[in-house]
Amino acid sequence: MWIWLGCLVLCLVVDFFYFPNNTTFPDEQRFLASASGLVQTGQFRVGADRAWDMPGPAMFFAVAVYWFGSEWAVTAIRVVQALLVAFQSTMIFTIAVRVFEDRLVATVAATIAAFYPFFIYYQGLLLSETLFNTFLVAGFAGLYWWRSRGLRIDRAFVATCVCFAAATMSKATLTLLPPLLLVATAWAARQPPRRLFELSLAASLLYVMLLLPWWIRNYQTFGTFVPFATGSGINFYIGNNPNSADGGISWVTNVEPEVFQRINAIPDELARQQAFVNAAIEYIKRDPAGFLVRMGKKLARFWNVVPNAAAFNSGIYKVISIVTYGPVLLLAIVGAVRLRKRWDMLLPIGLLMAYFTFVHAVTIASLRYRLPLEPFLIVLAAEPLARAGQWLSNAIQVHQDPK
Repeated sequence: MWIWLGCLVLCLVVDFFYFPNNTTFPDEQRFLASASGLVQTGQFRVGADRAWDMPGPAMFFAVAVYWFGSEWAVTAIRVVQALLVAFQSTMIFTIAVRVFEDRLVATVAATIAAFYPFFIYYQGLLLSETLFNTFLVAGFAGLYWWRSRGLRIDRAFVATCVCFAAATMSKATLTLLPPLLLVATAWAARQPPRRLFELSLAASLLYVMLLLPWWIRNYQTFGTFVPFATGSGINFYIGNNPNSADGGISWVTNVEPEVFQRINAIPDELARQQAFVNAAIEYIKRDPAGFLVRMGKKLARFWNVVPNAAAFNSGIYKVISIVTYGPVLLLAIVGAVRLRKRWDMLLPIGLLMAYFTFVHAVTIASLRYRLPLEPFLIVLAAEPLARAGQWLSNAIQVHQDPK
């Protein structure tokens, strides 16, 4: 309780004394505008587009806009997101207990997560990250709970699917991964093929049912099947065009100005995004070697120990990243090696990390997009850190009492 209370207090101090009373970045303004429009008109839009983002963040922020008005909505959202960070720490504790069966390791993981600077920082921004991370971590807590209950189609199974579907409704990156995570968990637990088929069918059907309202809405809106968000097309293009040599994510420097302006002027949302996808594919076909080189650069950006953005690449931000994320990454690698014989417990985490890394190596990469993986890096890092702490404590006791 002291850990979570300290987390909440720190988040609120950052919210009230570091951040301004309004939004900071354009993406925040986009989410808040969508939430305000949802309250005013009952329609979900992102500017003129109707499915640019997944609707979860706008629905979440709309509650604050409705209850507190635009003037106080930012403050209200930050307070709730501070609570979500504390809740994430609780779920990380639960995951670590299931994986390691060791409360000390779980307490170390929960403590790191409660005071991790990147989580504290992002909860003060009106973005999709905190909401998405909360549902994702809760989904993994449900996944390990489901495994501990015998991998039955029961309330743990349903709760896990609900959390994963809620995460997808908040950010489209998961796409069709959740049913695979459940099946992989059952396979690692050595379930027979027939049982794997039953679970894959049940997980897929339940996941589809949970996403069905969004699909029906999109079909009514567009007259065609739109499963997730349309904004992925432009991201694919930004990461794959002649001016994206450094793997950056700028809409100004990492695009071909004439091509970008021409495609971006297409009024039809689906046609516009398909044109961006086609332009990216054509360029990859012309320069496949360059595509592989850019993937390597985006991998470096994705796992970079220091921030990529020039505004955060020096001074205190750089130092904070090096002394917090740097050790977590190193200890997570050590933890993964130490626990390689327990691969069956770590398989879902490994699949998630491999999937996110691949998606962002192909599209666009940023430290912001790596944030959903950092709770799981913390889980892995906690084991060797806890063991090192135990060794040091024993060494001190022996030194103080030679007998």
